[in-house]
Amino acid sequence: MKNMSIRLVVKDEGYDVYAPMEGQTWGYRYGPSIMVYDDRRADAWFASPGALGEADWFTYRHTEDGGKTWSDEVVVLTPTADSMDLFSVCDPGVIKFGGYYYIGYTSTIFTEGGGVCNNCFVARGKNPDGPFEKWTGDGWGEQRITEDGELRWMGKPAPVIYFDGDSAAWGEGEFSFVLVNDVLYIYYTKTSVREDGKRYSRTMVATADATDPDWPANIRQRGVAAERTGSGNDSFDVVYSDEFGKFIAISTDKRFTADSMLAIYESDNGLRFRRCNELREKLGYMCHNSGIAGDEHHHVKKGDLHLLGYAYGDKWGFWGTRFHEYSIKKSNAFYSETDKKSEERPVVPKPRKALHSITIMPKTMPPRYYRLREGESVDVQIVSFDSTYSASPSGPVRFGNYDGSVVKIDGLTVTGLHTGYTFADVTAADGRSAEVLFYVYPAGFDFSEEGKYPVSVQPVKDEYRIGLEEYERKQLRVIVQYSNGTWTETGKAADGVTFSGYNEELISVSENGMITTKGQTGNTRVTVSVGDLKVTYKIKISKRP
Repeated sequence: MKNMSIRLVVKDEGYDVYAPMEGQTWGYRYGPSIMVYDDRRADAWFASPGALGEADWFTYRHTEDGGKTWSDEVVVLTPTADSMDLFSVCDPGVIKFGGYYYIGYTSTIFTEGGGVCNNCFVARGKNPDGPFEKWTGDGWGEQRITEDGELRWMGKPAPVIYFDGDSAAWGEGEFSFVLVNDVLYIYYTKTSVREDGKRYSRTMVATADATDPDWPANIRQRGVAAERTGSGNDSFDVVYSDEFGKFIAISTDKRFTADSMLAIYESDNGLRFRRCNELREKLGYMCHNSGIAGDEHHHVKKGDLHLLGYAYGDKWGFWGTRFHEYSIKKSNAFYSETDKKSEERPVVPKPRKALHSITIMPKTMPPRYYRLREGESVDVQIVSFDSTYSASPSGPVRFGNYDGSVVKIDGLTVTGLHTGYTFADVTAADGRSAEVLFYVYPAGFDFSEEGKYPVSVQPVKDEYRIGLEEYERKQLRVIVQYSNGTWTETGKAADGVTFSGYNEELISVSENGMITTKGQTGNTRVTVSVGDLKVTYKIKISKRP
């Protein structure tokens, strides 16, 4: 069927699986990742707002009846304190294999502009609503053996795919996964800047061996799956059609505009995609961030519940999420509805009803962690958030799963015992739980910003690969740890970073770490220094990265 094309048909007017409640002035659940089962049950994960300094969390809902009714939502994944995903977990992409639900997400520590210089992360759990453990660079989650037994924590995550371009660009994220014959196909957005300053956006593809439990450590880049038409053409969600033997991707184009549409792409090999449909009829206008349902491996089969969804609405941040049923049929030609109009459908708020807690969280800034010295105590305040993101005291909570040699916990009072750190689980009476991080420092430790100095420098990756045909602007950055216990990722002269030791016939490096190539292939090294602290990066320049 390689010469055949497909046509995706939207079958109904759809329904809102989410809309803000009456009285709300904002609210959203966008970018749905939808998993269906043989008996018309389905799970769905959404990007929702965050709170207390965090931009986005993931919520989860379930249906037993093909989408006629959905369970109350709960928050199932949030950022980890003081880590590389501290700002958000956004853009869910979920697949299940090997007994685990894997949930890909987007995050960054660069919070300006709503989040730039994004990286790709992944977590896994035995159940669709968690608990999850995050990929930390050398395994899943974090374990510690204590006198009282083994502790298991979510773990401080490491990027599965790290964005090494200009930190002012959006970066990489928005995972979608498909599993075919034990090969995991990994799709993600890359929005970056060329050396000449021009911005571009693509859907990239990588693969991994799904039989390897540590597959995030062994990802193989496979190139560009599709060029985007512009900034209005957003993320791909990809499924595999068993009936037609094709990979099918859904995205929105001209998003946030009255001319918005769903753009459908197809591929015979999962590596290179071509656009085959442009859909507007029956769809809500100003749509964005779409998703398409698949089974546990993100396949679509005859007889399955075929759902697609997207966020829509003409008021920023006040968006409904609409689901439609669809079908797929053969087509011998490109199909477009760009001569038609989408539905100017207003977002109709849901009636207010009794609200329930969707998550709890410590009320502290920066989010989710406390710093104290040996012998000092802090009173922890835990708040509960309902589905409108209104906060209230959580009521009674209990702490567990923490290292009692580092802290003592009595009620809500935490006392530092010995230098080190520990996570702790805090659980409310309704079962909602969260992780809290406690750092303990020596007595007299100086937390002040004034007078802090760097104490260590760590690389962000092993090497930089540059393709002369791509001309992507690359930026050298490092992780700098400071004497007051804080850290940052930077490549800027303003932070005391300098660059030296490279072959000037191959590259130049600006004061802010931007690499400019000189048209030749070859290898060199760059020493990145912060004061007397140094790391060295390998630079490999070829025609293609």
